[in-house]
Amino acid sequence: MSTETDPVILRHRDLEQIAMTALEAGRILMETGARCEVVRQGMEKAASGLGASHIHSRIGFASVSLTVTSGAQTITRMMSVGPHGVNMRLNHAVRDICRRIEAGTMTREDALAAFADRLRNTARHPKVLNALAAGIACASFGRLLGADWAAFLPVLAAASAGQAVRLLLMARGVNVFVVTAIVALVASLLAGGLALAAGSAMVAIAMSAAVLMLVPGVPALNAQTDIMQGFPTLGSARFVSVAMVLVFVTVGVALSHVALDGVAADPVAESHGVLHQALFGALAAAGFGVLFNFAPLALLWAGAAGGIALGVRTLGLEVGWPLEAASFLAAAAVALAVECLDLSLGGHQRAGSALALAGCIPMVPGSAATECIASLMALSARHPALPEATLAIAASSSLQVLFTIGAMGAGLTIVLSLLRRSDFPD
Repeated sequence: MSTETDPVILRHRDLEQIAMTALEAGRILMETGARCEVVRQGMEKAASGLGASHIHSRIGFASVSLTVTSGAQTITRMMSVGPHGVNMRLNHAVRDICRRIEAGTMTREDALAAFADRLRNTARHPKVLNALAAGIACASFGRLLGADWAAFLPVLAAASAGQAVRLLLMARGVNVFVVTAIVALVASLLAGGLALAAGSAMVAIAMSAAVLMLVPGVPALNAQTDIMQGFPTLGSARFVSVAMVLVFVTVGVALSHVALDGVAADPVAESHGVLHQALFGALAAAGFGVLFNFAPLALLWAGAAGGIALGVRTLGLEVGWPLEAASFLAAAAVALAVECLDLSLGGHQRAGSALALAGCIPMVPGSAATECIASLMALSARHPALPEATLAIAASSSLQVLFTIGAMGAGLTIVLSLLRRSDFPD
């Protein structure tokens, strides 16, 4: 009997096509910044909508695999995952395709054509705007960290230049960690030099603020969420990737300090009120919304979320709450606000939990992470100066990073779990 008329062979071919279509959805979702649960649901919706009766998935950092069954026939396939990034417009376009496949309105051919179309034609913000948004976000971070006004424009210019270099190197396929070190060096060195020329008294803060667009806030929060939702393997891999990025950020910043022949310690940063923090939190969140490729309307909501986050956290700090508790409350407030927005606007095309993540990004203690790794590097010197004090700084900074990110992730996850809504809305 020919292979064309053998029903078993045809059935296996059909299952293979189903599996590969669902894996394509999972691959794109992974590469655009989705949580593990979203990737799992997306693949299962696609596979079930195309006719598979049982679906089992395994989601790793570098690959996704799927086992699909129909009757007595079972097939397993795997697909590699490329570099991870954040692209919310493409991410939500793929979610919509998965939902339509599950509803039975798309064939395999239609789905693959739709995926290819979205990969080619999903709108992105212009590169000039992308670079400028990174500069605005980092300059706003500088104000949140206590940098003076003299450092604002130097940080904006340096971070914008660094982001332009980053886009150029990524387009050429340079290793992401090498890109991180180069961009950290360029941005930090420019920020330090320009801040010195501008007469800023907060040069060290300016140098740290200029590289904060490199801090992987979304992967860090996704890692914790994955672990809390029962996917510890992928969550741990994401944490390792986050740690590697921070190491290379520190390498770049450390080299820039050497190039500037050391930078004097900054004076105590000036504290600011709620309105100031909320304003620059909003600017930082909206800037990161551009980097995450939010739709134009979603950028406004991202800014509002950032304003809520920094406003609530500042209020908590002013009444004497520790940073971790204030960050938890702020993250919970942002998650609740996003859910209320969705309920009030009904069909509004929101960015989902990614909107809450963007609002929380300005609270990520990037400078503390850099300070922690820099202190550990100082301890590795042949004759470290003041080793006990340096170790205490490293330990304190690392705990602040872990507890603050943990508190933020818990605040987001608890609210989003209690007020659970579909990640694939109609």
